[in-house]
Amino acid sequence: MTNTAKTYIALVLLSGAAVLAFAAGTWTSNGLQQFVIYLGLAALASTLKVRIPGMEGTISPNFVFLLLAMAACNFSEVVVISLVAALVQCVWASAKRLRLVQVAFSAATLVVSTAVAFKFSHLFLGSHGGQTSAPLVLLAGSIYFPLNSAMVSIVIGLVQQQPLRQVTLRCYEWVFRHFMGGIIFAGLISSAYAAPMAWRGALVLLPAVVLAYVYYLNRAARAGSMPRTGVSAAD
Repeated sequence: MTNTAKTYIALVLLSGAAVLAFAAGTWTSNGLQQFVIYLGLAALASTLKVRIPGMEGTISPNFVFLLLAMAACNFSEVVVISLVAALVQCVWASAKRLRLVQVAFSAATLVVSTAVAFKFSHLFLGSHGGQTSAPLVLLAGSIYFPLNSAMVSIVIGLVQQQPLRQVTLRCYEWVFRHFMGGIIFAGLISSAYAAPMAWRGALVLLPAVVLAYVYYLNRAARAGSMPRTGVSAAD
């Protein structure tokens, strides 16, 4: 691993640790029930991960519940939910023995992406206590998706010493529809339920999340069985 890769990983880890420290120091709760529901749904969705052919990374629909949580929970709660989601996604049914730095980096990436999306969407839109939180969810998703994808693409490019453009294109080939579909569905659900009852919408969305998982599982299986004639798609 190059020094540049090590430096980048260290910066992401430090950023993630700083976000966690800030969240712990400012902990408040908007309601234990909805916090537990979002935490459970995000953790459950994290087990529905799909390993992308040609890469060690996985994709998961947990981000849908993270976006909905941003409209109903406070910053500290969302950070905890993202941390648990990342850990479950890394550890659950892992195909090989994980290194601590891999788990820590994945957790830090999700925590930082979620924290930035939360802060910017709330900064631009302010209070979300009106009839619909759809604008906040859509804005948060439009920030979360490119940031998370960029952070993952950069580390892959640096560690595997591949051109960043090439890695990014491979990532987007797999995850663009995955994220866009999830963001749109989350926006629709958040528009149908007022913020205090948004957790009910999250429960309604669960079957769609499972169907999306089945689709991507089949797609990955088909891609994995095809002969590799060039650069494979990856997350």
